[in-house]
Amino acid sequence: MTFLLSVTVGQVFAKIGYILIALLVLMFMITIHELGHYTFGKLLKFKITEFSIGMGPKIFQKKHKTTDEKFSIRAIPLGGYCSFDGEDEEKLNSPDAFNNQKPWKRLIVLFGGVLFNFVSAILIAIIAFSCFGEYRLTTYTIYETSPNYDNNTIQLGDIILGINGKDIYFPADYTELIQESGDSASVTVFRPTDKTAPVTKISDKQGEILTLLNVKIYTYKIIGEDGKEKTYNDFGIRVKSSAERIVTPFFQSFGRGFVFCGKVGTVVLKTLGQLITGVIGIESVGGPITTIDMIASIVAVDFTSILFLIVLISVNLAVFNLLPLPALDGCRMIFVLIEWIRGKPINRKVESWIHAVGIILLLAFVIFIDVFKWF
Repeated sequence: MTFLLSVTVGQVFAKIGYILIALLVLMFMITIHELGHYTFGKLLKFKITEFSIGMGPKIFQKKHKTTDEKFSIRAIPLGGYCSFDGEDEEKLNSPDAFNNQKPWKRLIVLFGGVLFNFVSAILIAIIAFSCFGEYRLTTYTIYETSPNYDNNTIQLGDIILGINGKDIYFPADYTELIQESGDSASVTVFRPTDKTAPVTKISDKQGEILTLLNVKIYTYKIIGEDGKEKTYNDFGIRVKSSAERIVTPFFQSFGRGFVFCGKVGTVVLKTLGQLITGVIGIESVGGPITTIDMIASIVAVDFTSILFLIVLISVNLAVFNLLPLPALDGCRMIFVLIEWIRGKPINRKVESWIHAVGIILLLAFVIFIDVFKWF
């Protein structure tokens, strides 16, 4: 009984620890975003009133002696902000105020957060690919091909890199490329020398890259959960994406990092489109509680998984902030563009109310989807 109690208490403390790390991860990515606004604001001579990590009551604050700029750490670790003088009001006598700056300068500052999220995601992806590796599709069952393997046949433990010259970044890429191939395809694989090694390094020649030509594609039929017969295609193998990590050379990782983040952004936009059109249900997304719980679960796996999670959420933050929704950077940029085209701004009070109502509705929505998902 004492042993069971100690195990339970240990699990609770471990979960609390993972949640705390998850909050730190989320705060790190939000701070990077706000740092983008801050950096470009300083470069373009905007007057910044406060840079805050977190929201709510302040637990630490320091004020710059000459600029009156404040740096704050606040109690609620679910946000942050970079506050500019005159951002939501007219200050005609303050040339350094946000709304008195030229439109192109304001657009750069507003875009700075998104840019920093994208750049940080790419850099972390490059580090992950070249130093720690990424999980790739690995064959673990062969149920159609001959046991008399040759160099033109997929073997157990092969790591599938691409199909018909196109690289695989996500498991969905594998399925799509097979569907496009017809009856056969050329498959690029990395064949490790030691297939029991936990991490395989291409640069250390721990195997060889092979192009397997004219690999036959088999068609299978299964009965789905809805009772309907469905067909799917593959190479007569089964693959899994959590078996082997593969480390690629730096320059290959550099290019892969750019493409990977671009593909993540495309997936985010596609998912948002499917959510709006009803292709996927609201239960498929989550708010801050769901996000923290997901991060905490992944934190418990390994450091590499944390890095890739940071990349995914950083790109999500960047794409989401570009949406033309009130209170988000995308909407604020639209107001600046309208002002630039018209030669005069929309009434500042009206714009301020739009953003204020927008942030309330946005917060209500993310709370609702968490409640909907969990209860």
